[in-house]
Amino acid sequence: MDRIIDKSNPIPLYIQLSDWLEKKIKSGEYKVGNMLPSEAELSKEAGINRNTVRHAIDLLIQKGMVEKKQGVGTVVKRAYPLNPVHKLNSMTSFVDDFEIENVLIEDRIISKEKIEPTEDLKEKLMLKPGDSVVKIERIRIADKIPLVLEIQYYSYEKFGKLLEINIEGSMYRILTDKFNADLDHSVKTIRAVTPTERIAHLLDIPISTPCIFLESLAYTKDKECIEVLHSYYRGDRYLFKVETREYQRGIGSAE
Repeated sequence: MDRIIDKSNPIPLYIQLSDWLEKKIKSGEYKVGNMLPSEAELSKEAGINRNTVRHAIDLLIQKGMVEKKQGVGTVVKRAYPLNPVHKLNSMTSFVDDFEIENVLIEDRIISKEKIEPTEDLKEKLMLKPGDSVVKIERIRIADKIPLVLEIQYYSYEKFGKLLEINIEGSMYRILTDKFNADLDHSVKTIRAVTPTERIAHLLDIPISTPCIFLESLAYTKDKECIEVLHSYYRGDRYLFKVETREYQRGIGSAE
């Protein structure tokens, strides 16, 4: 263990220990369902204090790899980090971002309200003068880890009943099942952003953690925009994936 913890290394000690434990879990030395050594044992073997050990284990908890059980200790939950992948080439829900089983998916509603639209929303939702908007904010959570803040906007005249029903799980399913909505395609735009203090608080991350901002406009077959979705994904956890077609000669830079 002391060969793994290099106190002359500029990498923080808790990260070194967390990386070492993660490798042991991935290799199967610490199997799913088994206990990690106690904080006291890790502290003694690594030659570091228990607060540093606790910080290292907290990193593994954040990755969804281990969990603490009161009166028992730290138990290995899964062999690989809980790293969701959002696919950009299709209309998918939060639950579709996970390829592993036994993930507890939860939603926390922050707000549901009727608001006056901004000029940007008026244009994108193609609203009439005097129309209002439904605004829904919710946190998408997996295994108790907040991963995405979603801010959703809809025409109040068409989707006002969203304020009266329970919002849980896939919004696309709610729109199709409850409103018979025609969801044909979406247009997505992404960029890296620094979270505001409020967003960092809601996602339980330091304000220095970058986020990926995604704006998704959902359209009907008649090219009517029925949803404006603003999502803030944790940049330390989320991956984005898109499938591309074959390279076409003559397009792009010259050979």
